[in-house]
Amino acid sequence: MADNMDNIKDAPAPWTLNGQVAYLFVHGSRSIQEEFNENPDPIRSPFRGGMGGMALIRYTNSPVGPYDELLFIPGSYQFGNTTYYRISQIYVSSMDSVINGRRNWSVPKKLARFCWNDNNTYVKIFLPENNEPFCTIGVRPRLYCFPMSSIIIPSSFRTLLQSPLDEQNDKNIYLKITPSCSGWFRPLVELIEFHTDGKEIPSDKQLSMYTYGVGYEAFTLIFPKAEEVLY
Repeated sequence: MADNMDNIKDAPAPWTLNGQVAYLFVHGSRSIQEEFNENPDPIRSPFRGGMGGMALIRYTNSPVGPYDELLFIPGSYQFGNTTYYRISQIYVSSMDSVINGRRNWSVPKKLARFCWNDNNTYVKIFLPENNEPFCTIGVRPRLYCFPMSSIIIPSSFRTLLQSPLDEQNDKNIYLKITPSCSGWFRPLVELIEFHTDGKEIPSDKQLSMYTYGVGYEAFTLIFPKAEEVLY
């Protein structure tokens, strides 16, 4: 991990990432007045709600090395006549990933520390300066894995439109990305523990996370170069 900006690795898109495990869970509609919606854009790209979700991922290889990731997609956002999904909060264990993710795709990454158990089914996630976790997640993988590619999923369900971050000079440029993934798909993963502090991310009482989700193991994720969309 880089200690200062001078040591940050420059890693432009596209990225090919290899992962050990990924867990994805869905939740019901969140309030349009959600206070945890980072970089709210109520005029240009208002939040429309609907189904959202959470992903917890362990990357073993990427252009900036291995790292862990927790992200939230609260639902869909209106932009013109179309709605898109958007990553509103995301935490990673690598400062190289933080800087390049923000630079390449306007993904609002923040640094965090991930403490896993030996079989990657239980994790506590901390802000760098804190000794108490802001999120604790425990899962139980079920059923068997089989090979699957995200190409069978319509691109509209995989496309993100990220709004400009504070550090961007041109606030009229939005970035559109359609990731793709292939690997060993697990059709059922049970969420057996989910606790949050309700301060850094929404309270687990607010999120109404579904008990069962899906997973990937030994997978490859392609994060392409973003397409610029002008407001």
